[in-house]
Amino acid sequence: MQSTIPLLTAAVLCVSSVGGCSTYLGSGADATASPAESVDSGSVAALVIADPTASLDGYGRFVPDEKRNNPSAGDPSYVYLHAGTEAVVIAGPDVASATGLFTLVNPSIDLIGATEFSADGYTVTVNGQLGYRVAIDDFEYEVTLARIELSEVSQVIQSRFVFSANPTASGVAHDIAITASGAPSLSATAPVTVEVR
Repeated sequence: MQSTIPLLTAAVLCVSSVGGCSTYLGSGADATASPAESVDSGSVAALVIADPTASLDGYGRFVPDEKRNNPSAGDPSYVYLHAGTEAVVIAGPDVASATGLFTLVNPSIDLIGATEFSADGYTVTVNGQLGYRVAIDDFEYEVTLARIELSEVSQVIQSRFVFSANPTASGVAHDIAITASGAPSLSATAPVTVEVR
């Protein structure tokens, strides 16, 4: 069973040290298009896909290494998050950009194999050519895939996946593994295990 999360938010932002541009493609509190900022490396473009039901307001965001080695965790390698107040940002695989690849067309975040108590992870649709699969072992909704941030730098599409700690769940989401689909990956990412308490 696949459950689709309705998306209200999609934004694209082009930032350039030479004048810049800003284009808004959707609606919702998480979509932002800000004025151009100075960037040393030239132009950077960003796309955002956000789950409007998973607000990150008041959440602290951390990279995995900032939340490991907590003595309260079941294992020192686990990313330990406080329920309802913290989120982890996990880098996805890099993908070589190609014509039409870095654009949002009917973007979605879908649960895979969703039941009342568990799921197998998520699929993310960016467009008809690019998507991601987020496999999670022993996933009982401890985390929510709240936001995907894509950036295009030097013909490479980089991705960041923001998982918020569910305020009503407690447990361990094992081996969160992110792979790209529809386009060859330039890099692989190591699985991340997240404990929420």
